[in-house]
Amino acid sequence: MLEYVPSNSIVHRLDPRSKIYYSACMLVASLVVSSIPVLLCLLLVTIAVWMVARIPLSKCRLLFFVVGSVALVTIGTQSVFYTESMWYFGSKTVLFYLLPWDVPIIGRLPVTWEGIEYGVMLTLRLLVIVLPSLMVPFTTHPSEIMLVLRKFRLPNWLILLLTMSIRFVPMIFQNLGIIRNAQKLRGGRSRFKDLNLMLGTLLIISLKTAKQMALALDSKAFGQSKQRTSLKTINFAQRDVLFCSFSSTVLAAVAVWTQIGAGWII
Repeated sequence: MLEYVPSNSIVHRLDPRSKIYYSACMLVASLVVSSIPVLLCLLLVTIAVWMVARIPLSKCRLLFFVVGSVALVTIGTQSVFYTESMWYFGSKTVLFYLLPWDVPIIGRLPVTWEGIEYGVMLTLRLLVIVLPSLMVPFTTHPSEIMLVLRKFRLPNWLILLLTMSIRFVPMIFQNLGIIRNAQKLRGGRSRFKDLNLMLGTLLIISLKTAKQMALALDSKAFGQSKQRTSLKTINFAQRDVLFCSFSSTVLAAVAVWTQIGAGWII
């Protein structure tokens, strides 16, 4: 989960700043448009970039499960409550009712076509925003992320905090898998009361890991000198210019389509 996946794909060889710029362009493009076909086209572009990055689905299975669950909840809630809002004044096409009789305050919970459309639009917008952002940690080495943050003139303690936060997320899930496998080897069953022991063990391991990192930073005299050097360097190449141009083209196309749909052309 949010762990760097080594590969030699074109996306991996890109400068991290170009990937961040691509994520920002997709974010702005998804926010300025409210059309399901356009959002679907943006999602197809995002999926195409993911396929070029060659990220294994097994590495992001849990993320897709979380995003899919949020998408289903969004569509389900909006299909019921969107047209029931006091700020909604449009038409309402009721497909069916979830309850056979009226219940005080909530009524019969009608499922409307307009609510389903709005939920699908929000889901597509969520996917277009989240997937490009998740591609950055999957295709960028943590050392390159530190270099990018240093290019942005951030303080060293903040750079360390951000990179360690990104690194701790996959480490916690790895430790959780190790603990669960150890329970299986000892014949343990999946019971609710075992969750307390699992979380307690995970907390102890995480605290020990944090202490080891703190000792390593002290032994390397972190923060004693403000002038830091790095073995790696990041530079914009021709492929980064092309990728940024592609991102700008997508954003410009969405902006032009939005103005045309509003009834006037720049």
